[in-house]
Amino acid sequence: MAFKSDNKRSKAGIDYRAFTDLMDKDPDKSRLVLVHGDENYLAEQVISALEDYWIAPGARDMDMNVIDTRFSEKFDMDKLIDAAMCVPWMSKARLVVVKGADITSYQATDKQIAFLKELPSSSAVVFWDSDAKFKASTPVYKAIAGAGVVVSTPIGNDREVADWVRTKVSNDGYKTDDRCAVSIAGRCQNSLMTVSHELDKLYLFCEARNTRVLTYDMIEECCPPDLTAVVFDIMDSCGTGSADKALSTLSRLLAAGEPVARLRVTVVGYLRKLICAKELGNADALAQELGMHPYPAGKMVRQVRNFSMDKLIKLYIDGANYDSEFKHGNIDERAALELLIIAACGAR
Repeated sequence: MAFKSDNKRSKAGIDYRAFTDLMDKDPDKSRLVLVHGDENYLAEQVISALEDYWIAPGARDMDMNVIDTRFSEKFDMDKLIDAAMCVPWMSKARLVVVKGADITSYQATDKQIAFLKELPSSSAVVFWDSDAKFKASTPVYKAIAGAGVVVSTPIGNDREVADWVRTKVSNDGYKTDDRCAVSIAGRCQNSLMTVSHELDKLYLFCEARNTRVLTYDMIEECCPPDLTAVVFDIMDSCGTGSADKALSTLSRLLAAGEPVARLRVTVVGYLRKLICAKELGNADALAQELGMHPYPAGKMVRQVRNFSMDKLIKLYIDGANYDSEFKHGNIDERAALELLIIAACGAR
């Protein structure tokens, strides 16, 4: 499964699928790699693939160095060079993995940049950074991009992650349907790392019940709440003017420990999607525009018929105003969310 490296979600680099193609066709080009993005699962897969290629079985402790500066001292390029210059004992190359160096912002010397451009044949280096301080215009970045490979691992959209869930479940020898795949992706906020952990849990649940089919009831029982689905139910109640039902659904979720802030952000984000659904009026167009799976896109297009465009825009503005009032200490966060829901019940 590959996630697109488009301008909206990524700053530079090939995507994961292109990287796997590279490893299949010409893995020696992966001697110098920069992985950046917020999808940690794919980043781990990149590093794992590099380890599988460069490091001989059983030689990890001898021929691989991991420099992790995310929770400790600042990155020192000279330490990387010292590690990379060590001759491997059993492997094709000594692999040096650097995590959290913010390498594209690093003030490297000309000598250090020259080393990156011409790594010795006995070494391979991979940098792994988030997008927080990523810069594609620095000398270090240009050196890595010119001599090696830059891989982008952004968080996938709803449709991509749901499709990934279906594929992974099938590859793992289980079965599920679109509704379940969409639900798992939503419950995990499209994080593949979280999805993989939840699937492991669901597989154990299946084994205990001697089945290979993941059902929605299993997901409801084992996994975190699906906020998008709950917000859909709330807005469905609002569309028919059922304030008591909408607030009751909200209360149950808050009683279960769901943070108000996360709910408020989800509701406002959902209103933005409803505006888009109203404007497009077509499930396929909505799925394409927002990167949604067709299943929830169809439900949203049907739901939005209960709201006029003017009312939706007003609700979205109200949400922004309540957010400002809360941040200035003029209203309680839960009250702000309840007022927005009550306003939605009358917005038809």
